[in-house]
Amino acid sequence: MLIGGGLNLEVDWDGKQLTGAALRSGRPLHASRVLEGGPAQRAIGLVPRLFALCGRSQTVAAAAALEAAAGERAGEGIVRAREAMLSAECAHEHLWRLLLDLPLLLGWPARPEGFAGMRQRIESAQRSAGSEAAWWKAAGSFPEPQAWRRLAGELADFLGSEVLGVDAERFLRFSADGELGRWREAGNGVAAGLLRELWDLPAGACEVALLRLPDEEALAGEFASAIAASEGFAAAPVREGAPAQTGALAREASRPLVADALGARGSTVAVRVLARLAELAGLPARMRALCAGEPVPPWMRCVAPHEGCGMAAVETARGVLMHRVDLEDGRVSRYRIVAPTEWNFHPQGAFVRGLAGTPASDTGEAHRAAALLAHALDPCVACEIRVRHA
Repeated sequence: MLIGGGLNLEVDWDGKQLTGAALRSGRPLHASRVLEGGPAQRAIGLVPRLFALCGRSQTVAAAAALEAAAGERAGEGIVRAREAMLSAECAHEHLWRLLLDLPLLLGWPARPEGFAGMRQRIESAQRSAGSEAAWWKAAGSFPEPQAWRRLAGELADFLGSEVLGVDAERFLRFSADGELGRWREAGNGVAAGLLRELWDLPAGACEVALLRLPDEEALAGEFASAIAASEGFAAAPVREGAPAQTGALAREASRPLVADALGARGSTVAVRVLARLAELAGLPARMRALCAGEPVPPWMRCVAPHEGCGMAAVETARGVLMHRVDLEDGRVSRYRIVAPTEWNFHPQGAFVRGLAGTPASDTGEAHRAAALLAHALDPCVACEIRVRHA
């Protein structure tokens, strides 16, 4: 019952550079309608069966939206457990892209062994907390915090030894104009080699705004209204009339390491990958803080725009995911989802604008530039890329 589909990306090349791109989506954007007509508990059970990627994030968003629509709110312990789930799934997705997908795009061998071991540790921690569906309307303490503390330590060790080649906290203290460059040129971890290969590629920079987790006022007003007003909003979402890009770059843009690189180079493929690395490096500390009850920047919000309506937004590895649900007599009358892929691959968004003007001496270079930018924007479905002679 998993949702599939894909993106068809057609890239225009004039013999010297990329001049534009067109997108056609085969994603079933109205698949959430199968959640309508039944009780809220049924919807919670169906969501993880519908989505092949980011299934836990989708379920967390569904639970929060349905609770808000029903006038309920989860206890603090459950909220922290959900935040930990979002963090762990984000780590899994980032590692997948960095250790399996990106090396293959660059013609390097993938690193499935290390990824498989870390994936098992993440899944073990997730199982310790039980099913997110069982947390709906739940209260109580953070389930099994020791499992999450252990995962935080294992992730930090893995990043230091296999990915970054340096301690994660030390990596985050790098300066973009000094230590980062020295690490990139001499570092032994896989991440240094990836950034070394990508650093001078021009593709990707554009002036598309960054979208982070909306505050409660924007969620209840601007976004709830836009989703209700137009069936097309989920297919081509905009903010203040313009497309936006979301994901690790938006979340990490204020971190000095990323902010300096973004200011100097723009949102290139390399800077987006750097943001992904910075977010990974910060996730162990985030998990420890959640276990200890310390404050962390939220990755989920939910509101009730009006009685019987719930809106939730969560940060996933790919960016902001929104769920809007309407209940009538305890049953789901309307369900809408706006996924990060539709922000990042908007017809006038970051992918299309980021390719324009990219030098390419042949169709192979054109295809590679498009594939790397698509990877950096991280769609939740497979992409097919075709180069057209302009």
